[in-house]
Amino acid sequence: MKNILFTILLFLCMACEENKSVDPSIMPEITTIGENTFGCLVDGWVYASGRWGLPTAEYINREDTSYVKIVAEVGFESYIRFTIPNPKPGETISYVDASFDYQLVEDGKAHILRMDNGIISGTFEGKRLTKGRFDLKYKE
Repeated sequence: MKNILFTILLFLCMACEENKSVDPSIMPEITTIGENTFGCLVDGWVYASGRWGLPTAEYINREDTSYVKIVAEVGFESYIRFTIPNPKPGETISYVDASFDYQLVEDGKAHILRMDNGIISGTFEGKRLTKGRFDLKYKE
């Protein structure tokens, strides 16, 4: 009887489809439609947001400059943050003030795929932060 119950339970568990959109071990696809996704490799390890909350982007526009601050919680109280100054679609721009787990990491480059209608999407690459991608709705 125990074997039958175990077999039934095993089949039920296998039938459940995992929601990959919140699996922190899977990188999100590169998209440009404001899906609020973020992921990258840090020292070769996958870090993706979703399970611990949505990543955020804040667009600040001043007379002399503009920038986007990106923050993604990628683990329990573990964050990746960086700022993209003067972002423009189609351009590759240095990102600054990058940090992982509250420790500064070297700056890198971000390629902006889209920035309009409250959406910023792109890819990024640095020394420790590699194969990064984001597709975020931003607040002004």
